This record gives sequence, structure tokens and C-alpha cells, in this order.
Amino acid sequence: MKHTSTLDKPKILISFSGGRTSAYMTWYMQNMWKDRDKYEMVVVFANTGKEREETLQFVNQCDRYFGFKTVWIEAKVIKEKGIGTSFNIVDFKTADRTGRIFEEHIQKYGMPNQNAPQCTREMKQVPINKYVKSIGWKKYQTALGIRTDEPKRLNWEKKHKNGILYFAELMSVNKSDVNKFWSKQPFDLKLTSYEGNCDLCFKKGLRKLMTLVKDKPELTDWWREMESKYENFDPRMSGKTPIRFYRDKMTIDDIVEESKFPFTAAKDTSKDIDMWKQQSVWDEYLDSNGGCTESCELF
Repeated sequence: MKHTSTLDKPKILISFSGGRTSAYMTWYMQNMWKDRDKYEMVVVFANTGKEREETLQFVNQCDRYFGFKTVWIEAKVIKEKGIGTSFNIVDFKTADRTGRIFEEHIQKYGMPNQNAPQCTREMKQVPINKYVKSIGWKKYQTALGIRTDEPKRLNWEKKHKNGILYFAELMSVNKSDVNKFWSKQPFDLKLTSYEGNCDLCFKKGLRKLMTLVKDKPELTDWWREMESKYENFDPRMSGKTPIRFYRDKMTIDDIVEESKFPFTAAKDTSKDIDMWKQQSVWDEYLDSNGGCTESCELF
């Protein structure tokens, strides 16, 4: 259901990525935040078509159990040049699970990668901004589920430029706190901490990707198909074909081959509630590539 702006209050867009931290932040802002009555808030989840089914189920469960009233949106890619991405409102049942939206994005903008990560912009940021504009919002803050123990993701320059409100500003919260919260709930996200949302996103570190393709080789099929179809499509005129999703121009099959050699697999820390047992800084570095730890945020 489309949100209708009726209150003359400062506005906050809660960006619900589909991960545990952003879900906890959404619950906290709607139920426990002392300033909640001072603001008009709307919760938005942007589906890319490559989110894990478990993520979609989790978002739906949060809506049913906590009453988030999440607005589900998807990018509407306009093929004509010079016309920007729009949005469609969907729901749990109608949300794309085939990768169609992502492929439509590639057909216009090319394969995203670390040097051209336009997928976040075109499939999350732009559609969400267009939706917010459609409900009459002009000035608002965007709440992102970034914790106190993620200092490298707390970009204060972007905060002031883009009107970001970090979860870490609302309360002191680390991964143990998030895990502890979910351990007390009747449901949880049925993914390990290293699986994330968009299944084989290039922002994941190599160790995490190798662990995933070894655990679930079927996930590679879509990414292999996209490489085969679009590796020589270069709308940016970079002259650097073939274009690859992954760093160092690795193909998905390169990652599969790497996973056949002995390596230390990524760890599942989704159940750890002892902060002293949390993943080390070095492990976080190995598992993230460009700041992707739990989910892909708007900024």
C-alpha cells in the first residue's frame, strides 16, 4: 500500500535492507526511540530481483509480526536514453525472484562492478528517491542500519551531504546486540551472517564468495549467464571489455575454481551474542569488498 503523507512533522525514510541490523533499527525506531513521535516515518525495502528468498520471507515476517508496514518497491528501468529509472510498488507475492530487474538494469547500464557500482544507485537509491517524491516528501532524513562497531561505514561527510541518520547515532549497538535481540524473537533471518542479501554480489570479499559458491553452486548460474550475454556490452565506452562483475576481472568460474583449493571459509557469526567472540577486524576485511558486510546500503 502506498504511504500517504499527512502529518506536518520532520520526515524519516527508514531504509530496510532486509538484513538483521536494519530490521532491528526499524523495530527500535518504531517502538523504543524516544523521539519517534516527533517524526513521520515510512519504511521502504527495494528488491533487486537477486535478493535471497530468505530475505524476502524475513521482510514479510517483520511486516506481519512487528507491523512495519514496509513499502516494497522495485526499479522500473526505462530503455530509452535520457529517461531515468522509475519505480513500481510490489509486495511479497509479486516481488521479482528471477533476476529480471537486474538484467534490465544491465541491458541499459552494463554489468556493475567495483569500478562502476551503479546497481545500488539505479536499483535502490533512485527508485526510493522517486517513490519518496511521489508521496510529496521534499526534505527528509534517511535512516541506515549501520552499527557503532562499523566505524569505517560511518561516513560523516556523506551523512551531512545526503541527510543520513545512522543507527549508531540513535543508540550504542554492536553485532552482539543485534544477535541478542533476534535470539529473543519467534523468528529470524534464515541466512548465515556471510550470505547477505543479493546472493553473489561483487561487493562481497573473495573468501565470502568462495564459501558461498562451495555451499550453493546453483547460485552461480545466473551470474554466469549474465557474463556470457553482456561481457562485451560497454555503454560507458570504457574500452575495457570484457567487463566483469568481480574484482581483478575474475569470472564467476574463476571464483568457483579458486574455491576448489584449500581456504579458510567465512564464518557464521549470526548466533554469537558474546561480543568478545565477534569476528576480528582482519576477518571483516577478508569478507568485505568495498564496505559490504551484512547488506548493501543506499549510500
